[in-house]
Amino acid sequence: MNPFPIVFASLRRHWVMNLLFIALIAVAVAIGVGITAQERALRQGSAHAADKFDILVAAPGSQTDIVMNTVFLRPSAVNLLEGPVWSKLLDDDRVDFAAPLAFGDSWQDHSIVGSTAQFIDYLSGGLKDGAMFADHEEAVIGVAVPLEIGNSFEPAHGHGIEAEEHHHHGVNIRVVGRMHATGTPWDSAIIVPVEQVWEVHSLSAGHAEEDDHDEDHDHDAAGVTEDHDHDHEDVDHDEDGDGDAHDHENDADHADHAGHIDHDHAVKLGPPFDGVDLPGVPAMVVHPKTIAGAYSLRSSYRTDHSTAFFPAEVLVEMYQLLGNAGTVMRWMALGTQALVVAAILAAVLALMQIYRKQFAVLRALGAPRSYIFGSIWLYVATLVVFGAAIGLGLGWAVAQAVSQVFTAETGMAMRATIATPELTLAAGFILIGFALALVPAFMLYRKPVVDALRGS
Repeated sequence: MNPFPIVFASLRRHWVMNLLFIALIAVAVAIGVGITAQERALRQGSAHAADKFDILVAAPGSQTDIVMNTVFLRPSAVNLLEGPVWSKLLDDDRVDFAAPLAFGDSWQDHSIVGSTAQFIDYLSGGLKDGAMFADHEEAVIGVAVPLEIGNSFEPAHGHGIEAEEHHHHGVNIRVVGRMHATGTPWDSAIIVPVEQVWEVHSLSAGHAEEDDHDEDHDHDAAGVTEDHDHDHEDVDHDEDGDGDAHDHENDADHADHAGHIDHDHAVKLGPPFDGVDLPGVPAMVVHPKTIAGAYSLRSSYRTDHSTAFFPAEVLVEMYQLLGNAGTVMRWMALGTQALVVAAILAAVLALMQIYRKQFAVLRALGAPRSYIFGSIWLYVATLVVFGAAIGLGLGWAVAQAVSQVFTAETGMAMRATIATPELTLAAGFILIGFALALVPAFMLYRKPVVDALRGS
């Protein structure tokens, strides 16, 4: 005999109660699935955010604060790494790339970071639009910054509403380029020349030779003025009527001098820096040439004046804390699932009392006990399978929504996915449900037909 018709009839007859059973199972499964999927998305997103930060060199202090400050752009108070210390990294043979990072300013809650053009190329792989900054008052922005190329903005000291309202530096910076999307908090960052951050905080610009350029500029400018006046004097006293020729010569001479001035007074950005009066920075990002060089650098710069570490080391510690919290939440989810299963089992047992006469009549008409057993078991198993399947999708949807909120708040790209742990959890719940479905099936299987018909 086919048990499916009577199972489907039972599902339709008490559809409200059955939907409640399925909803309870779905919620119980969704809690466990959502926790594991979101935890994995957070791990993957944070690991991706730290990919470009092979080694961080900073002043001695909390490594967690340094990582939060540099990798995730979460403002925190850190000590400054002295200029003579970090400048050595730029010429270290073990270093493939190194760049200073200077924090402290913001625009509409978007962090303004001082660094170098080389860091932007390393982080973003070039520019999506525009050009690299070539002056102190120019900036390159991340893809999530609500500015366009050509827009200007005024940086504020610090972060938050109070900084925007009361602590402006009085300088306008123009956007000249936009980075490619990185899937990290740096998509919401504004990067300016590190010299600009130093200047607005009344520090040395890191290039002592600029003073010499200023002197050359004054000298050349004076020379241009004297020559220009002298040429005009010659024109005024020209007795041969060659004034136009003299004017053309003056224009050519002036253009030559002007070109010479602009060339000499070109803005100096990035390395090499002058190490004598070099300001401190919160951190240095270092990309070593080799793995062996990475460990050697970490050892060399762990001194009384600096600390060097792999951000992955800090993330592992954070993952351990996250894992401990996740374990507690998973046990809580399992407890919730156990309570849900117990509640459903009790409800099914109560429901079976309604069906006992129906199955007793089938028994009296010649239906075998195996048919009764299979029908009851299939009825409960159907509820469990539908509930677990819906819970799997619901848990993924909730985790995906939470990931989008996290991404919007932190800029760290996270995407929740359904993987083996979630499938295993749902499958385990189904197996437990199948096992528990044996209880009402066995109880009705053993009940004598006469007792069931009498209602005893």
